[in-house]
This record gives sequence, structure tokens and C-alpha cells, in this order.
Amino acid sequence: MNKLNRLLIFANDAASANVTMAYSYIYKDKYSEILAYPNGAASIIYKEHIQHYISNSSYNFLSTDTVVLGTSGIDASFEMNLLIKAKKAGVKTIIIIVDNISNFNMRFTINNKIIDKIYLPNEIWIFTKNFQSDYEHINNKLIYKENIYYQFLKQKYTNKPPLIKHKFVKKYKNKYLVILTEYIYELYGLQFGFTEYDIVENILQVVNNLNLSIPIFLKLHPRENKNKFNILLRKYNKVNIINDNCNIQELIYYSKLIFGIRSSVFIECKLFQKPVFSIQIGSNNKTTNNIITIIYSLEDLKEILKKYFLNS
Repeated sequence: MNKLNRLLIFANDAASANVTMAYSYIYKDKYSEILAYPNGAASIIYKEHIQHYISNSSYNFLSTDTVVLGTSGIDASFEMNLLIKAKKAGVKTIIIIVDNISNFNMRFTINNKIIDKIYLPNEIWIFTKNFQSDYEHINNKLIYKENIYYQFLKQKYTNKPPLIKHKFVKKYKNKYLVILTEYIYELYGLQFGFTEYDIVENILQVVNNLNLSIPIFLKLHPRENKNKFNILLRKYNKVNIINDNCNIQELIYYSKLIFGIRSSVFIECKLFQKPVFSIQIGSNNKTTNNIITIIYSLEDLKEILKKYFLNS
């Protein structure tokens, strides 16, 4: 098989790292060389799965390269600046993979302006059918694909479960609750009627009131400060909870129940067939979701915890 020239992948946050990493994993045989350039939270993902591709030297774009970029719904400047540099260097094949269509327009802005048509990539991959942005020149580049990260997970873990390395997972295998947090307050303030602090306290409050001695693993988003929930953890110091890092596939695969908000990790939950609920108590915009069950009340949260930890 004739191989293409180099593949260069870039990502700035965890979700974009997942999809770009997945691209390099699935299409690795197409390229003569793969170079990975993570930034920020993406470094954790790349080091876990494609350490051997991470380059310690500065990147230089060749016209014959394939460049694959992630996106960010928070600050798109990292990806957009790279896109512009690649286009100016004459790179012929550039793909942007959008992990999530939330804040879609912002993902293609630089200095608060939508990116110019001349700098658009060859293809923009999305995982939501029939989606259209507010900009026709961007819509012309949209290509619907099956979620490439889900494909990666299926290929890697369907017949080979994650290794157990964390001592908490080993001790409480198939018995623990996972709480996945996100930096909602930092991004949106009180816009949704709840924050990540509210959600964590809601869960710990119900666990405490039910006198449940269940082991709980608090998994923070890679961008979150490890100490941000310390006050809540001291308040509920009788609850058996650990705040630590762990390979996310290992953590989800051997869990009993998962609570989150809007986490991209719900993809792992789906593949591993784990019960997972989005906790949105206090939400000022109650909606239905065909993919995941949303919990809007303390009473419903209480019933879920009783079902999985008292009645099973």
C-alpha cells in the first residue's frame, strides 16, 4: 500500500484530544510518519494513548502534510491560529474534527470574528446529522461522520477490557460511584440555574442523608483545579470519596454507576453499557434527551442511588 506523507495532529483540550488521537489511531497505516502536538489538557490524553507520536521538536508545515485539528468551544485561538498557519504554508489537506456542536460558531472564531473563507480547511467533520451552522461558507465544508472516538473505543476495548492499575478501582471493582465534573461556573456562571458545585453537593448530600457507605470517585475535568471542591469534601468528610486522577476507560469500565453533567465521557458509558445519568438539579431549562436520562430533582437522585446501592 502506498502511504501518504506525514500526519500532524493538534489539540488543546480533552475532547478535541480524544477525536484527533482517535484519527491517528484508526488511520495510522495511511501515513509514513505521525507527529502529535498537544497543548494544555490534551497532553494527558495524548500521553495515555499515543505517547510514541508526541514530538518534542517544533512543528513545521509542508505542503504534502495532512493536518488534523481539534476545536474548542471555549477559546478557539489555538486551533484557528494553527489553521491559518497551515493554510499560509500551502498545506493541501487539512481536516478539522468537531467533537461537539455546542458553541459551534465560536469554534471558528479568532479575535471574536468568524474565520475568513480563504482559511477554511478541506473538511470539517461533525457527528450530528443534518447540522447546519449560521455560516454558509462553513456549511459547505461540513461532513457527517460516525463519532471517530467511539470507533476508537470499540476497536481498542471491545475484546480487551482496560487494565486495572488504580488501587481504588482494584479495591472497589464494580461497586463504586463515579462523579464526573465540569467547569460550568467558570464558563457560564449561573446561566443554567446550577453549577458544578451545586451538583457535587447535591450528590454528597443525598449519599450522606441515606447513610450510604458507598465508595465514590470524584473525577475532575482536566482543566479543573484539583482543590476546587476541597470545602465540600471537608463538609462531607464522612462520605467515602476520593478525588484523584485515573485512566478514564479503566474508571468507567469497572464502575457501578456514573453521574455527570454533559461530559464527553458519556461515550465510554454507552460503549461499556454502564448506567449513567446527567444531574441537572435546579436547571432553568428542563429538556428531554434521547441519549441519556437527566435528573432534575433531589428526590429522583435519591431513588437512583437507592436503586443501585440499596436495592441491588
